[in-house]
Amino acid sequence: MRMTSTILGIAAVLAVGLLALPVLAATADVDIRGGEYIPASLTVEENTTVTWTNYDEVAHTVTGTGGLFDSGRIEQNQTFNYTFADTGTYPYGCTLNASTRRTPMQGVVIVVPEGMMVEPGENVTPTPTGNLTPGEEPLNMTLVDLIAGEANLTAFADALNRASVAKTVLTSGGPYTVFAPDDAAFEALGNETLTAIFNDTEMLDALLMHHVVEGNYTVEDLMAAANTTGNMTTLDTLAGNTINVTAVDGNLTVENATIVTADVAAENGIVHVIDMVLVPEDLIPAENVTPTTEANITIVEPMEGASAAAGNVTVSVNVTNFTLVDPTGQPNAPGEGHLHYYLDAVVPTNASAPAIPKTGGYVISTNLTHTWENVTSGAHNFSVQAVNNDHTPLIPLVFETVNVTVEGNITPVENVTPVENVTGNITPEAPAEEQRVIP
Repeated sequence: MRMTSTILGIAAVLAVGLLALPVLAATADVDIRGGEYIPASLTVEENTTVTWTNYDEVAHTVTGTGGLFDSGRIEQNQTFNYTFADTGTYPYGCTLNASTRRTPMQGVVIVVPEGMMVEPGENVTPTPTGNLTPGEEPLNMTLVDLIAGEANLTAFADALNRASVAKTVLTSGGPYTVFAPDDAAFEALGNETLTAIFNDTEMLDALLMHHVVEGNYTVEDLMAAANTTGNMTTLDTLAGNTINVTAVDGNLTVENATIVTADVAAENGIVHVIDMVLVPEDLIPAENVTPTTEANITIVEPMEGASAAAGNVTVSVNVTNFTLVDPTGQPNAPGEGHLHYYLDAVVPTNASAPAIPKTGGYVISTNLTHTWENVTSGAHNFSVQAVNNDHTPLIPLVFETVNVTVEGNITPVENVTPVENVTGNITPEAPAEEQRVIP
């Protein structure tokens, strides 16, 4: 009995001693060499302490996006530690070299639950090529898989393959919302600009991460967020910048881009296909930017706030960087189209529908002037909008509106017949000038 008691006592002491032993914390290291974080992308489990060591002669910082952690100046051979307690994706960069380089040094720490360490590319099921279908729930498909399988996102997929950080983030992290520019959007940047971006991994990562925000945002979510704050909401990107999402007449724009395909779900997020590359300010060196000129419309007459006599009111415009061509059924082409003149109408903004106002009058024209007849006394607004060959609005929108006070009386002209309702699409073979008046 005494022996048994002794053994039990020793066991109890050992048990207490074992419980008192500290749990060995997980650690990981990142070197700072040659103005880079090595590795730039690091995947760790939660409660891991990461140590950055600066081997460069110049000082650097390790500054988390949104200010979650900030090392301050790390001089040569100095270190900085940070423990990542929660799962998530933590992009960071150096703030000291931002004034001498196009973009700060960039890195990312991806934190997964304990016991669930996943190496990039592990357990990823290949996805057959196909077209994105909104609302479909994919099986074992990451955002990278989803993008790689879409025929209209080959440039974006190629960019991910060339980047050092963005592909790992979209494979292992999440959930994210990705605003993915289609191939036509990348082509619009021009060969010289594309070459400069694709040959600079740092610039490419910054560009791609500017299209990614944390969380799952459906179009419905984005619309609700925009309407809550007026008509615009601001989202923080993984690049440390912001993008604005605007709701106008039930349509969403991301900066100046239109959502072409929405709400395509992956295992770790959502993809919205957009028709424009979102380029952060000062990302691309000026010498590598393909010169672009945007169409512009200015109403020369009447001027804003002017007074006009009742009867015939002539609207004259000046159009630059836009070629006026008759709409005869030809496909859309950059920099060409025609004008829609509006009287007392809300300028249409739906990029996927012909620009037909719900009320007021409109005219299809290739002329720089149009005379509205039988304009009665009172306050009126006159607008002119640049549209594509298929009558859809240019995006970004190109229009101008002036408000005019019309005074006096007129004798109604009988040859202007009000049109009670306009339905369907505009006939592509419409003449160069056609007038509709909608009560």
